[in-house]
Amino acid sequence: MKKVVAAVAAFGMVAGVVVALVARFVIPYRPRVNHQAFVLPRNHANLAGLRIAYVSDTHVGPTFTADDLQSIARDLRREKPDVLLLGGDYVSQSPYFIDEIAPVIAEMTATPRFGTWAVIGNHDISNVRSRVERMLEDAGAAVLINRAAEVVTDRGPLWLAGIDDLILGTPDPAAAFADVPADAACICLWHEPDAAEEAAAYAPFLMLSGHTHGGQVSLPGIGPLALPKAGKRFASGRFAIGDMTLFVSNGVGLYRPPVRLGCPPELVMIHLVA
Repeated sequence: MKKVVAAVAAFGMVAGVVVALVARFVIPYRPRVNHQAFVLPRNHANLAGLRIAYVSDTHVGPTFTADDLQSIARDLRREKPDVLLLGGDYVSQSPYFIDEIAPVIAEMTATPRFGTWAVIGNHDISNVRSRVERMLEDAGAAVLINRAAEVVTDRGPLWLAGIDDLILGTPDPAAAFADVPADAACICLWHEPDAAEEAAAYAPFLMLSGHTHGGQVSLPGIGPLALPKAGKRFASGRFAIGDMTLFVSNGVGLYRPPVRLGCPPELVMIHLVA
């Protein structure tokens, strides 16, 4: 019996080491393409078929480099989205990495037919917000900070409302939606998901968030082991907030600790359907 117990313990230790190595060196660098369909509001069936790519939380820094982000750029070239939306937290730990990520962001913004729009995350503000915003604009992305933009497509107009970061910014949902026409088909971008009800009051049919990384480690039957401030209510996936759907992406990069398990990195491909 002692030998059996010792063998089981040894196997458990080896399995634990293997899982830890995979979580550190494999899963974070193998993003999936997560295809999601969202139903358009009434009277906007003309937008059916529009394909929107959503990329959040690239976190280029010491443990996730611009070279690692190239896989997302390749996926975008293959998917050929109509619109690209960027969800914030582009760099981590130092403004130094802004120059490193800039060429890859420019590659990404070259893929959509109708343009790229972005919002800012808390890490962007702590790593010199003005420099991150300038990098995005120079790379071809329009930054939405408490303002809206009309996306002109071959299927008709789609509106985007971007809200400033919830933790370190000055979010103003009223200002963000002020120019959105009544009954427009509108998507809200807000880096953190936990104030989704405030956005839902302005009737977007979809809100896209990131920030949580899905918890980075999420175990079966337990769920995420830890979630960040302003990301504790909605960890990952779809949530109904009144008539609005909230979708929280696992994001692409990672932060401390530099591991992923049970919540793989992802490029989200949104398919609008009638």
